[in-house]
Amino acid sequence: MNSAKSFREYYEVSFFDGRDNAEAQKLADEFFTTFIHNTTQKIELLESYLSKGDIDLFYDSITELKYLIEFSDNLSRYWHLIRGYSGALSKLKAEMTVKGAKNLYAYYYSKYGDRRLLRDEHWFEKKRWEFLDEMQNIYFEDDLRKFFQKYEQVLSENMKIYTSFIMMFIIDLETWELPNISISHALKSNC
Repeated sequence: MNSAKSFREYYEVSFFDGRDNAEAQKLADEFFTTFIHNTTQKIELLESYLSKGDIDLFYDSITELKYLIEFSDNLSRYWHLIRGYSGALSKLKAEMTVKGAKNLYAYYYSKYGDRRLLRDEHWFEKKRWEFLDEMQNIYFEDDLRKFFQKYEQVLSENMKIYTSFIMMFIIDLETWELPNISISHALKSNC
């Protein structure tokens, strides 16, 4: 099933429960219009946090989009990845020293070390352990700075991929007969 279609059907049920069709359709259309507007604004805000280097605020704010992971494997995969990167970078930024990096590695190893065996079987685990293995091999402050900059860029690039999946999800909503919603108009008004 199309993820946008399942999203639409999931939320429409609540509007049609005990209401006449015209009222329910109006409420549903308003909900989807608001969803499109708010989601595009949230994405723009998240991108602005990254461009300003405010990883803490990005990490805290990305949770507002977590509910979408239920509707798309790609949204789930990239949401978890950018959430993981931003969380680790936020912690690293709080103690930006080689010792801080070693402590952070020890923290993640104690939490996820038993999952290391999955690195060749699971996409996310591979990404996690690439990050952790590279962090473990930091011995100089300059290497730490380069590592941090590299993964800030990796986070930014993965956010672009996540954003593209969100935008495709929004555009797909139009395919499922939203008669009173001009998605193109809603997207343009946010640009």
